[in-house]
Amino acid sequence: MGSAENEDINARIIKAVEDKASWFNGTVLPKVQEGYRNHLIFVKNLTNALQRRSLITPDPYKNDKKITDVNTIDESPFNDADRATQLGIRLGQYENMVDFICTYVKFAVEQLPTAKIKKLVDFNGSFSWNSLTPNSARQNTKALGSALMELKTTTQGGGVAMGMLFESITKTAKDLEEMSRDLKAVGAFQKERYKGEIRKAILTKLSPETRANAAALLEEIKKQMPTALPRRPFSAEIVDELVKEESAPNRDELRNKLLQHLKVQEAKVEKEEESVNVHEIIMGAVLALGSMTDQYNIVMGKVITNHDILASEDRGFKQKLANLFRRLFGLADPPVEYQVIINKKGSDEKMRETINYNSFMAAFSKRIKFYTSLNSTDSPNYQKMNSQTDDFVFNWVNKQMTENGRLQVLLGALDEYFKQNTSGVNRAKIKGIKMELTTLKNALVKVNQLRSEYASYVEEAEQMKKLGITK
Repeated sequence: MGSAENEDINARIIKAVEDKASWFNGTVLPKVQEGYRNHLIFVKNLTNALQRRSLITPDPYKNDKKITDVNTIDESPFNDADRATQLGIRLGQYENMVDFICTYVKFAVEQLPTAKIKKLVDFNGSFSWNSLTPNSARQNTKALGSALMELKTTTQGGGVAMGMLFESITKTAKDLEEMSRDLKAVGAFQKERYKGEIRKAILTKLSPETRANAAALLEEIKKQMPTALPRRPFSAEIVDELVKEESAPNRDELRNKLLQHLKVQEAKVEKEEESVNVHEIIMGAVLALGSMTDQYNIVMGKVITNHDILASEDRGFKQKLANLFRRLFGLADPPVEYQVIINKKGSDEKMRETINYNSFMAAFSKRIKFYTSLNSTDSPNYQKMNSQTDDFVFNWVNKQMTENGRLQVLLGALDEYFKQNTSGVNRAKIKGIKMELTTLKNALVKVNQLRSEYASYVEEAEQMKKLGITK
């Protein structure tokens, strides 16, 4: 093979290595990182489900434990009587480790040496997710399998939430298997990346004669590596493979095989049936509730203004004297109560109800603040809600629907009260809230649509499962 042709194939190999590294960094490793993030949500949901049934005892020192590197969790044996405590501790260790991986591990070829990849792959096998049975020979898998069996028994087959949880276990087993496979592929590529660096830093500067001579080539690599690649330790096994690719009688075959191996295999795009993410649907309802804060803030401002207008009408001499004595003796103001009229649900009958203004407004303000913390997917409270089980979020949304319906009835009654109980002069100053209440009712319609859509999909999935049909 001529010098020019030899240089050409060497350049092709160097470029192929760089292209493969870019592919891993841009396509494969982001998917692996996202897999760990999804796995963290799953682990939190699993832990919460077990804690609610008292099948595990949370580790009180979980948040005090510092992690500096990826490691497998404790696998030492323990008695069945200690299962709740020990499994709680180990699931806590496992969750902390997944969190550490999501936060601190850099998913780039340059940041994942083979030793770290091995640790990640070993950690992925901490539990036998595809075989969680009480008969497992592995201590942690056996304990978790027993706890899950009890969980299913105590919930009489599991119901919707448990069904989704067990489906998540099947999915996480497949995901971790794929993530480990991708990580191993990156680990195998590190050898080619090592050889590619030597080719680029050393071989491109050597004569064809030196590169064709095995002994001379090996000597030059040993000699130049400390200065050309100071951060790379010398690996005799990998360098020997490189020398063969340059000097062996079948070097053309070896290099062509290498180029084929480095070729990026584009995944075939298969048209799959579109699956519905029920978690996104129910979290959409949470965001819809969070979007109500602007209107609620406007309503609160108007209610406060109307209250102050009405209060200003009752400031005669006796009232001023009473206020003076209260200030002198440090006495609390008497509670402000409004007797409002509301329509009894489902009939034309009207009923009186007392609203304690101060406590009503305190609760109203608290609700607005919490909803405000849910109107951004980046907020801590939204992330906390996002990590809960779908069943938990669904029940929470149901509760909010009831409470918001009740709140808007009371706000409407207050609106009428202020209009009817102010004098003619001040009545024109009263700020109505009917427009805002209409907007808020429409927002609740949106929440209800998402809630109903979620319930419909969950019910359909449950029915199909009972019939033995899976998508």
